[in-house]
Amino acid sequence: MLLELIKVTKQFPGVLALDNIDFKLNPGEVHALLGENGAGKSTLIKIIGGVIKADKGKIIYNDEEISFSNPSEAINRGIATIHQELNLFEDLTVAENIFIGNINKFFVNKKQLIDEAQKILTANNFNIKAETIVKDLNTSEKQLVSIAKALSLNSKIIIMDEPTAAITEHETKNLFKIIKELKNNGIGIIFISHRLEEVFEIADKVTVLRDGKYIGSGSVDNFSQEDLINMMVGRKIDEMFPKYNKIENKVIFSIKKLKVGNVVRDVSFDVKEGEIFGIAGLVGSGKSEIPLAIYGYIPAKWESLIINNRKIKKIDNPNKALEYGIALVPEDRKSMGLILELDIMKNIIIQNIKLIEKYGILFWKKAKKIAKDEIKKYSIKATSYKQKAGNLSGGNQQKVVLSKVLKRNPKVVFLVEPTRGIDVGAKVEVYNIVNNLANSGNAVIFISSELPEIVSLCDRVMVMHRGKSMGILEQKNINQENILKLATGVDI
Repeated sequence: MLLELIKVTKQFPGVLALDNIDFKLNPGEVHALLGENGAGKSTLIKIIGGVIKADKGKIIYNDEEISFSNPSEAINRGIATIHQELNLFEDLTVAENIFIGNINKFFVNKKQLIDEAQKILTANNFNIKAETIVKDLNTSEKQLVSIAKALSLNSKIIIMDEPTAAITEHETKNLFKIIKELKNNGIGIIFISHRLEEVFEIADKVTVLRDGKYIGSGSVDNFSQEDLINMMVGRKIDEMFPKYNKIENKVIFSIKKLKVGNVVRDVSFDVKEGEIFGIAGLVGSGKSEIPLAIYGYIPAKWESLIINNRKIKKIDNPNKALEYGIALVPEDRKSMGLILELDIMKNIIIQNIKLIEKYGILFWKKAKKIAKDEIKKYSIKATSYKQKAGNLSGGNQQKVVLSKVLKRNPKVVFLVEPTRGIDVGAKVEVYNIVNNLANSGNAVIFISSELPEIVSLCDRVMVMHRGKSMGILEQKNINQENILKLATGVDI
């Protein structure tokens, strides 16, 4: 036995995060740890990785009872963690990020550091230059740097928390090859993912947590996908991709010949009232830049833009976009969607300040009521409206973002990767919100790398390739094969 947790318990103010949890990991094994957001997965891996200490219970590592005071102790003993949140230094190079905290006298100059980092990147088929400054990388590339950093430590245990959430399908295949090699070398891997198809592809064993409690574990072969979903959510999900929006004839949004630097060229599309319009494409295709440009976050030009019969010549900042009835749920909820140090109430109100302001005075009693109503409306799991956004699970953070964005009653809503890093139950809740949003008379533009949700939810799909639209698929032609063909530049 490489690692064993016995009756591990952790309490936070008002929350029993872990309640007598047992967990075992063998050498050369991939053990998937599953559960909804808030189930206790992150708390468990933070305890293993030395970020926090358990209140009760034992941790046995290599037949020795251990208790780490900080992550460095865990790393020095051979336990590395690839966190869901990218803990990188944006102004340092890729090489410096890979070896930071692990630079010894062997590296006497920067060239040697870069050469050693490049060897790791190349060996793992990561198409990244070691001398690149991290802030110049996209989200997918940053995730690969985090993976490379963990691989550089020669660890006995690697904890992977949502390692594929921000990388492409091709990069995921490369990662799985690496995981299989690590297994063959006797490395134990704790693998956390909300993508159950990945669990069945790569994991040997699975453990499910729910609300801080141990639900069950065993060989992956002994479970079906439906079994695991039922264990995670405690109920049967009748429909994974609910769809009940009704499209009207009125065009709410229309843009012609959108240009965003050299990234997006001459893109045109329109969206009707009640329609869920999808945008798909590979990383670097330009799909992520379209909403940022129209929202005024990055410079853009267009031949014409019409929202609700109103012609708009220019949007040079997000405040203007909000005035025109455009809302954005961003790809990165932590840096663009929320202020993590503020509580739920202030995150909701900050974009809706007019709701509580009169004659220059802010009425916080009203803000409190709004926050409580929104928590109830979106089923946000929190101790109270005063809980910091940074202390919420990923799914509940996303619900706060949706709440604050939709509270303004926009007419056009861009949803960019709205289900990234959230669990199965929370995804279904988001899909219901999307349908209800469309049925409230809005134009919904849904941008996602998750092809099953694009195929199941969208009425039409525009597919991007190298900055250009390869065409718009009507509903009868929307399938993964057609999307992938267009996304790789092949006409259908």
